[in-house]
Amino acid sequence: MTARTGTAEAWRDALALATLMRDCAASGVERRALHLRLSALPRDWREDRHRHLLREAMAPVLRPTRARLFTLPGGDLVALSPPPGEHLAEAREALARLLPEALLDTHAALLRLPAEAATLLTAVEAALGLDAKPAPPEEPRTLPSPAQPELEAALRGLRHADLTAHLRRRPQWRLGPGEEEPRLAEEALELDTEGLWRLLLPGTAPTPVQRRRFRCQAERRALAGLARPEEARQFGPITLSLSLAALEEAEFLRLEALLGPLGRRDLAVAVPVEDALEEPGPLARLRRFAGVRGWTLGLDAVTPGQCLALPLAKQDFPLLRLRFEPSLLSLGAAERAALDASLPSEREGIVLLDADRPAAIAWGWRRGITRFSGALFRG
Repeated sequence: MTARTGTAEAWRDALALATLMRDCAASGVERRALHLRLSALPRDWREDRHRHLLREAMAPVLRPTRARLFTLPGGDLVALSPPPGEHLAEAREALARLLPEALLDTHAALLRLPAEAATLLTAVEAALGLDAKPAPPEEPRTLPSPAQPELEAALRGLRHADLTAHLRRRPQWRLGPGEEEPRLAEEALELDTEGLWRLLLPGTAPTPVQRRRFRCQAERRALAGLARPEEARQFGPITLSLSLAALEEAEFLRLEALLGPLGRRDLAVAVPVEDALEEPGPLARLRRFAGVRGWTLGLDAVTPGQCLALPLAKQDFPLLRLRFEPSLLSLGAAERAALDASLPSEREGIVLLDADRPAAIAWGWRRGITRFSGALFRG
C-alpha cells in the first residue's frame, strides 16, 4: 500500500514544494514561482508530446539559474526561484511561442511568495486529490440518555457479540524529509464504540459515566476476541486505542501475556487524555507495569491546546498521538515556541494524526516528527 499520489517523483516534489511554501510563510522569505497548469489544458494539449515541448521550452532559460522545477501529480510544473526572478518571466515568454495567448494567460501564472502561497498550495492539494469539500456538519440534536434497563440490556448484549466489524484498522506511516515514499510503521486498532452505541441504543446520547462504562465493556469483548492464539500470532507492530479502565481488566492482561516478551516489544497502547487526567493514580501504576512488561503506554488523540495546558506534557510519554489542526499553521512565534516546549523531547514517539494536507507533513517535519496518519496516506 502506498500513498495516494501517483509517481514517486510527484509525491516527493509535492511534499517538497509544500514544505518550501510553509517555510516562506513562517519566515517571510520571498520567492517567485511560475505555475504551468498542464493538467488543466484542453484535451488536444494534454498529449505527451505537447507536455514535452512545453517543458523543453522552459529548460534553457531555467538551467543556468537557481530556479528549481517541480513536477506535480497530473503533470503540472512549478518553477521556484529567489527574487527578482526575471528568468521566470523569460521562461513564460518562451512558452508564449508555443501556447495561444488565451491559454498562456490562464495556464501559466507568475506568483509571488509568501503573499500568494495559498494559491499555489491549493493547486498542490488539488493535484493530490485533496480538494474535495467536506460534507456540511449535521445539525446538533439534543438526545435523551437511555434508561438504566435499556443500558443494562445493551451491556449484556455486548458480552457475546462479535465486534470484528467494528474494529477500525488505521495504518501509521513513516516519512522523513527527502524520502520518496512513505513506509508502513505500524497499524493502529480502534473500536468504533460510538457506532456500536448508535446500533444498540439508537436515538439516545450517553452521559459521561454511561459512556465510560459502555466503552470499557465493549473493549473487554473486543480484547477477548484478540486474545486468541490464532489472532495474537498475526500481530505485528500495533497501537491499540483503549480506555484506561480496560487495561486493568482480565481480557487485556490475557492478551499481553499471550504476546510474550517479543510480541510486547511491538505493542503500544494509547489512552484518552481525559482518562489520564481523571485517573492519575491508575495511569502512574500502568506506566510502571508497562515498563516492567516491555510494552509502551501513551496518550491518544491529544489536541495542541491540551498539550499546552496539560502537566502531563512534562512527563515525556514514549507515545503521543497528536492531532494536527489547520490553526497550527498561523501560530505566532511565541505560541510556536510554547507548543514545541510542551511536546515530548523524544520526537520519535509522536504520531501526527489528521495528516490530510501536505502542509501537515511539512509542519511535522519542522518539529522532527516522521510518523503520520491521515487521508494523505490512504490508498
